[in-house]
Amino acid sequence: MDFSWWWLFGGSFFDALIGPNLVVPGEPFFLAAGYQLNQGFIAGTIAVLIGAVLGDQLSFLIGHKMGAKGQRKLRRRFPKTRRAIAKAKVALTRYGFIIVIAARLLGPIAWVMPFMAGSYRMPWWKFSLCSLIGIALGVGQFLLAGALMGHGLSMLPSVTNLLLFLQEHWLLILTCVLGLIATVIFYRRQQGKWRNIVSTWIISLLLMNYVHFFINANSIGFALINASYAQTTASVDADLQVTEIDHYAQLNFEVYPGLAPVYQAQPINLIYVGNNPDSLMQQLGWKKNKTFSSDNISLGRYFDLIQMKQPPISDLYWNQQPQWSAYQLSGDLLKRSHVRWWYGGVDKRSQQPLWVGAVSYDNSLKIAHYKGIITILHAIDPDVDEERDRLVKYSLKAGWHATKESLLIPQAFSKNQHYFSDGKVAIIQNYCGVANTCVQ
Repeated sequence: MDFSWWWLFGGSFFDALIGPNLVVPGEPFFLAAGYQLNQGFIAGTIAVLIGAVLGDQLSFLIGHKMGAKGQRKLRRRFPKTRRAIAKAKVALTRYGFIIVIAARLLGPIAWVMPFMAGSYRMPWWKFSLCSLIGIALGVGQFLLAGALMGHGLSMLPSVTNLLLFLQEHWLLILTCVLGLIATVIFYRRQQGKWRNIVSTWIISLLLMNYVHFFINANSIGFALINASYAQTTASVDADLQVTEIDHYAQLNFEVYPGLAPVYQAQPINLIYVGNNPDSLMQQLGWKKNKTFSSDNISLGRYFDLIQMKQPPISDLYWNQQPQWSAYQLSGDLLKRSHVRWWYGGVDKRSQQPLWVGAVSYDNSLKIAHYKGIITILHAIDPDVDEERDRLVKYSLKAGWHATKESLLIPQAFSKNQHYFSDGKVAIIQNYCGVANTCVQ
C-alpha cells in the first residue's frame, strides 16, 4: 500500500477523532511514517503529528460543546466505549491533567480522553499542552519503531547522530518552544487572540530564517557542531588528498541538504577529471554563485544578487562537506540551471584530481526541511538527466571529452525519491584536439 502523506494524515486524524477512532487504528500509519522518515521522507512524520493534534483538538471541542449529554449519546451509540469512559472518568478525577498526557499510552482510554477532557470543561490551554506531550510520547514511540524497522531492528541511532540532530535543529526547536509559549499567553486573552497567535507563528518563522541565513546561526549556537564538523572535514580533506579512486563506482553518489541523517538525497550525476572544474564552467558561460556557507551575505546583498539574476545558492553536503564551488546559468529563484562541485580524490588511471558534481534545474519553490530549519527553497525538476545531458552536449561542442557511464541503479520517481534517472553519470575530462592544443 502506498502510504502517501495524505494517507498518513488521514489515518492519524481519524485515530484521534472521537467515533472514527473506535475502528481506525493509528499504529500502522505511525509505523509507516517512521519507516519513511528513515528513508529521508519527513513529510509523513509531519502529517501524522498534525493529524494527531487536529484529531485531539476536534474531539475536545466536540466534548466541550456536548458535555454530559454527549457522554450519554456516545455510550448508547457505541457500547464498547462504556468501560473506557468509566475508566477515563475515574482517572480524570484522581489524576487530573496528568492522565491526559498518559492517555495515549493506556490503550482504550486514549479513544475517549480528549472528548472527556472537553466535556469536563478542562481549560483549553492546559489540555493542549498535555495533548502535545502525550502525542510526542504516544506517536513518537511508533515513529521510532518504524524508523528502526527501516534501518534494521538490531541498529539503534547513535549518540553522535542524535547530538548532531539536536545541534543542527536547535534554532527550529527554540522557535517552536517560544511559539507555543506565546500561543498559550495570547489564547488566554479575550481580544484578538487568533490574530495574535497566527501573527506570532509567522513572525517566528521569518525570524528563524533571517537568523539562520543572514545573522549566521553558526556563530550563535553551533559551537559544538562547528568543532565536530571542522574535525570531520579536516580528516575527510586529508583522506581525499591521498585517496586514489580505482573505479568511479566506489564513489558516494548522494548529497544532502544538511549534516544530520534525516534529509532526502539529491543525486551526484557528474564526474570531472582535471585540475579544477572552474575552467569548464567558465568556458561554457556559467557564472559562479555566492553560497551561504562560504560567503557572508547580508539581506541587502541578497536582494542585490537576485536583481543581478545571480541569487546565492543553498548548501548541499557530500561526505559531510559543503560544496567547494557552485555555478549557475543566468536565472532567478524560480527558474535556473545550477551545479555544485566537490573534490573527490585522485583518479588512479590518469593521476589527475577528480571532482564530483550535482547538476539540476530549479523549476519552482517549495517548503523544505533544510539544515535544521523549515524554509522556502527551490524545487528541482525531477528529470535530472535532462540537465546532465545538456551539459554533456555543450561540453562536447566546446572540445571536451564527455561520456556517460552506468554507475547507479536507475531511479523511478516516488514519494520517497523526488527525482528519476537512468542511472548514468557524465564523465568530463581534458581533451586534446586536432590542433594539438589541450583544454586545461
